[in-house]
Amino acid sequence: MRVLGIYRETEFSPGKVAHDAAILDAVLAELKRHGAEVSVISAARFVGDAPASADLVLAMCQGERALGRLVALEQQGAIAVNSALAIRNCYRDLLCAGLIHAGVPVPAGALVRTGARPPDLTPLGVLDLDAPMFIKRGDLHALAPDDVQRVESRGALRAALARLAQRAVPVAYVQQAVDGRVVKFYGVSGGEYFTALAEEGSISERVQFDLARSAAAAAATLGLEAWGGDAVIDGERFMIIDFNDWPSFSRVRESAARAIARRCLMLARRPRQGSEL
Repeated sequence: MRVLGIYRETEFSPGKVAHDAAILDAVLAELKRHGAEVSVISAARFVGDAPASADLVLAMCQGERALGRLVALEQQGAIAVNSALAIRNCYRDLLCAGLIHAGVPVPAGALVRTGARPPDLTPLGVLDLDAPMFIKRGDLHALAPDDVQRVESRGALRAALARLAQRAVPVAYVQQAVDGRVVKFYGVSGGEYFTALAEEGSISERVQFDLARSAAAAAATLGLEAWGGDAVIDGERFMIIDFNDWPSFSRVRESAARAIARRCLMLARRPRQGSEL
């Protein structure tokens, strides 16, 4: 089995370049142990000089040009973890709708254009604009510190939208802030792996089970195989506030790498199908 790994673009990996590379390298090492022929390239090289074919592609790339090239390999029969479509589904302009469609608990939120003067807040009718909110860039995940901002009022919201517009970020996702403890979760589809790690305190077995089930449902709707995200827990309730394609798994790298490799080997035994972005 010919396996191609694609590193994430550095611009999409702020402060985590080494960690992102490490999880990909660890999965490739596991697959090599199972007899696979492995190689790995940068996303830039993949766009400009990609191999003509592969049996399995481990894709951490997120840029549109790389995703377009990934689609071509999938259409030729390659299995991609994650697929181009699944990666694109994690851009914020699609993510919110995907999570809602999956039926998982999420805070109220909506997309809004940043460039209007004054900004049109009509799409945000589902939110309480006089209560705390998070404003997130509406395309990709956070690439810079100001890509996620907490505001407390309408005036602060308008100012944050104006700052995003000045930085040529055309769309923002505004999400109602919720009270509770933040936990990070990591998973591999097919029931291969799940863990949730609280920044403080413990997580009850019930919440762990319910969060695992909701996260797996979200991953299935988005089409993801390797995934992670953030949730806020308040007592025995939780809300998922973010979801990511193939995170760095830095706190659980060894066990996650084995699980991803197992999932890849299982997928490789399935009949191959084409993919479209």
